Amino acid sequence: MSMSKKQATDLINEGWNRLHPLAVMDWRDYRQIMLDSEIKDERQHRKSCPFDLSPKFSAAMVAKWFVLKAIWGAKGSRGARFTASDILHCKKSYLVAHAVNDDDRFDLDEMFAGYDWDRFLSIDYSQADLVTG
Repeated sequence: MSMSKKQATDLINEGWNRLHPLAVMDWRDYRQIMLDSEIKDERQHRKSCPFDLSPKFSAAMVAKWFVLKAIWGAKGSRGARFTASDILHCKKSYLVAHAVNDDDRFDLDEMFAGYDWDRFLSIDYSQADLVTG
């Protein structure tokens, strides 16, 4: 990652804010459903980690990053089909992101027009961009 913590935070929050239509389309807040699932997973990961991660970002910020990664993965895969065994290994946010992408009420391409996906994708969880300070 070649950006500061503030730049990464701003970029993640910009992407998160672009998902606002997912929160207001009907009685379900799809954005919050994905976030809650990712926060739960991230907190469990941190709790079970055998060493101190010294998180650079909060669990909520990392969860937003994972939600955006799921959205990015869903974009361009309209009509993707999953087998039962695929679903066993999918995160909830990934499945919701694909369902949103298949829903004609949402246009992810329009929501993310002009978003800097290349910069976003340069933030790497496993290379300690998000979790170690």
